[in-house]
Amino acid sequence: MNDKTTDDNITTDEKTGDKPRGRFGRPKRAGEETIWELMYRAIYQSLLFIGIFAVVGVIVGYMFYGLPGIWSAVMALVAVVLFCLSNPVLVAILSRMHLRPAAYLTWFLLGWMIKVAIVAVILLSIKDATWLNPKLCAILLLVGAMIILAAEVHTAATSRVPYVDPPTRDSSKD
Repeated sequence: MNDKTTDDNITTDEKTGDKPRGRFGRPKRAGEETIWELMYRAIYQSLLFIGIFAVVGVIVGYMFYGLPGIWSAVMALVAVVLFCLSNPVLVAILSRMHLRPAAYLTWFLLGWMIKVAIVAVILLSIKDATWLNPKLCAILLLVGAMIILAAEVHTAATSRVPYVDPPTRDSSKD
């Protein structure tokens, strides 16, 4: 008897009687989820939240400020997309480089500093823009950043990536 049944996006384990898991369901057991699968899930969830944010942002922008409100929502959306999608892509690329932990952290923090600098430049450049509402754009940018943070925290909290400590050589056996 086959102990695993697969149907596109749903997998069940008949021996243990686990419930089906879909895109947002319980993740695979430890050691089954690779970094690429984890980053794909993070990007997928982020894009889902960004899509909802885009629709709501454009509607809110148009309701309160008309065409400048729509441009404010679009500018905030561009910044949020740049801010959120660069993180999983950066992690996926750095994990393939097999860097030492200090080098990995250095490159990761450098990526974060670049993202924060880009958002600061966007906020400073729209300060005096007449074709959009800077206050609405800043509010939507902060809301979008919080939504992306929630998506990334959800992905990290539900992921099961094992931590493996390599065995050390025992000098007394040599």
